[in-house]
Amino acid sequence: MAGIRRALVYATATRYITWAVTLGSTPIIARLMTPAESAIAVIGGSVFGIAMAVRELGSVAYLVQQEDLSLDKIRTVFTVSILVTCIAALSLVLLSGVIEGFYDAPGLARYTQVASLAFALGPFAHPLYALLSREMSFGTLARMDVLTTLLHTAATLIMIILGSSYMSFAWAGVISSSAWLIMGFCVRRDLTIYRPSLSEWRGVLSYGAYGSVTAVVYRISESLLYLILGRFLGLHAVAIWQRAYGLAIFPEMVILSGIGAVALPAFSDTARRRQDLKGSYLRSVEHITAVQWPALILIAIFAEPIVRIMLGSQWTEVVVPLQILAIALLFDFPTTINYPAQVATKGIRHTVPLAVVHAGVRLGVSAFAARYGMLALAMSTLVSIPVNVFLSVSLVRALIPFRWGEFAAATQRSAASTISSAAGPLLIVVLYGGAETLPIVAVALGIGLSAVGWVGGLSLVRHPFLGELQHVCSIITKRVASARIRARR
Repeated sequence: MAGIRRALVYATATRYITWAVTLGSTPIIARLMTPAESAIAVIGGSVFGIAMAVRELGSVAYLVQQEDLSLDKIRTVFTVSILVTCIAALSLVLLSGVIEGFYDAPGLARYTQVASLAFALGPFAHPLYALLSREMSFGTLARMDVLTTLLHTAATLIMIILGSSYMSFAWAGVISSSAWLIMGFCVRRDLTIYRPSLSEWRGVLSYGAYGSVTAVVYRISESLLYLILGRFLGLHAVAIWQRAYGLAIFPEMVILSGIGAVALPAFSDTARRRQDLKGSYLRSVEHITAVQWPALILIAIFAEPIVRIMLGSQWTEVVVPLQILAIALLFDFPTTINYPAQVATKGIRHTVPLAVVHAGVRLGVSAFAARYGMLALAMSTLVSIPVNVFLSVSLVRALIPFRWGEFAAATQRSAASTISSAAGPLLIVVLYGGAETLPIVAVALGIGLSAVGWVGGLSLVRHPFLGELQHVCSIITKRVASARIRARR
């Protein structure tokens, strides 16, 4: 438990730092680039998202969850990954002009060609990441990821200022990917893992095929969503939706992504030891909702000042979709741990039909709603997200038996602390006559009141997450005290 807690602290701290850097750069980038320019990078990212999903045939997750990991298995994953990457990268380069015409996005071909360079480095980096994750070396990964993020952000900003526009993201990706790989080689100097081999190809492909198809389905559905937006509402709407979604998933990407990074190794270790997976899963649900729900409610309440401060006045159309998405994502709390739980319990083959159903629900509802505008599209997530989460949790229940009553009980104390955390921000909004008139000082006060209400709510209901907070605070206090003692010496 101590090892998992330490890994979670490292992984979460990494996300805090990287997203702090991202948040610091977002207002600058939003003011230096128009929504139309941003849309090129968004669509380009979607295209490569599909290619990365195809590359899951050389599955990183396969290495993480293996009970008996041999050198031949590592080499086979690398070999399969590099073969798939070469085919995918070459295809993207050759079809870049067709992709540009399909999306009607001038400049996308050049973006695709440059971004292919970063994509080509993946097969060398992914085995290193998998092995470090398997060893729970999240401290090392944390340092590497933070340095890479800083370099990527600095390169992006410098090139945007120099006039490279959306191409800044492509070149920054090449630079940061190269830097991460160099650091990885310095940490693990054993280059024998890159010796080509296909001796374990049956096991890798049989496992990787499920992960790859699952990832491809999700990536295609995401890309098609942006295509639907572009066709019905134009490229401007693509940028608006991407910004709204990016802000709405902030709690998941920052606060909970540490859980996502640790979940698969942790669940896999628990499964190998034949320990209590049900208890681990329900405790994870209780901890996730304790953090995610208050953060999403805060975003919904302060959406207008958040957009104004983070993006600027040219992005005011983001406010309403952001509020609706934040409410819809309240239902999405198990997503961070559902896939790792399915993989760890050997249920990966069931993820493919689940992904197809998820994509069908999401795209069907979105395609219907997009015909009626951005507001209707945002409202549609109040239907598609709860339905898909219900289906996903149902699959987990088949692999890790628990009752729906137990699942609901794991969220009760989090709901109480969330209500407590929302009281202060709502009072601020009422006193100022609406969120749109709030000055920065009032927003800061509201956030502070939310934190006080949250901690008070956790204490009142005796939420187990409070113990984790106290443990982290204790560690920080001891390290600060130790640092002061060393400084005096």
